[in-house]
Amino acid sequence: MVVWIVIFFVLLMYTGVIFNANRLFIRLKLFQPIQYLYAPVSIIIPARNEEENIGRCIDSLLMQEYPAGLMEIVVVDDQSDDGTATIVEQYQDPRVKLIRITAQEKCGKKSAVAKGIRTANNEIIVTTDADCSFQKNWLATIVTCKMERDAVMVAAPVAFRKEKLFLEIFQSLDFLSLQGITAVAVSNKLFNMCNGANLLYTKTAFEKVNGFEGIDQIASGDDMLLMEKIDKVFPNQISYCYAHAAIVETDSASGWKEFMQQRIRWASKARNYSSVSIRAMLLLVFLVNLIPAVFLCLSIIDLHYSKYALLFLLIKAFGELPFMLHVSMFFNKQRLIVWFIPSQIIHTFYTVFAAFFGLITRYEWKGRTVK
Repeated sequence: MVVWIVIFFVLLMYTGVIFNANRLFIRLKLFQPIQYLYAPVSIIIPARNEEENIGRCIDSLLMQEYPAGLMEIVVVDDQSDDGTATIVEQYQDPRVKLIRITAQEKCGKKSAVAKGIRTANNEIIVTTDADCSFQKNWLATIVTCKMERDAVMVAAPVAFRKEKLFLEIFQSLDFLSLQGITAVAVSNKLFNMCNGANLLYTKTAFEKVNGFEGIDQIASGDDMLLMEKIDKVFPNQISYCYAHAAIVETDSASGWKEFMQQRIRWASKARNYSSVSIRAMLLLVFLVNLIPAVFLCLSIIDLHYSKYALLFLLIKAFGELPFMLHVSMFFNKQRLIVWFIPSQIIHTFYTVFAAFFGLITRYEWKGRTVK
């Protein structure tokens, strides 16, 4: 009886949280500036073995409707062993700048971002990834948002570029849920979430919190852990740019192994969050996925448990459905919702697996094994 009460309480708590998230999401107001404001910006792109993507990324940035004299693109080559640096060097545009992490320097994404910021000439820093592409008014939109709201940090939306195969659809649905929660959490100052593929902050704020010092031993966390540090020193000065023009598109993982490595990497930073709110949220999400996973495992012994698992998953899924629909509409991906309920069993196992292994194991990323 105690076990069933706990299960019911977890499900009730989770559906209540999702109901509230949906309520807050539909109340968000689109950021639609009357006119764009411009300021000098340095865009930092950490890149390792990105010869297939870096050209497309730079081309997309060079097509921004933004004053050329106010934008510099700093590509930081993180010891690539392919043609990434060669491709960047071929650009004759003075806005494009290449710097390298040498063999004598500490490597990794945080080191690349930090070196890019040290090299940057401008106060406003925007970080993105080498596999991203951008709408023509992306930069103007997030800079205007920063200036109008006098923010020291601005988080902005990210979406996957294509969804044809089931794996791509599955990843996109999972990512939409994270992006929806990010929009709600940051806009309402509930807790800090962001994605380094679309993040703006000031050089002053980065230096004031001593950059990645204190979190540099963690391979991941160049975005959310930094946001926590900045929020402590600059309370109520972090904003979210809820605008269609601000959406950045990126590639999803190309295979299941790469997908799991990516999610384990994301989960690995969970133990380092200082916020009680985000820790409680992560625990609740873990429990609400662990319960049906346990039921499904027990059904191997007794099929009776499969009914409990399916009932739990259906209640959970229908509770999430309105929120997912509203988020997918913002990203113009509502066509994917038909796959939401059919993907629940895979989703619950992957969530438990990634959370567990993210805390205890190393993972492989960009040809490196890191913790």
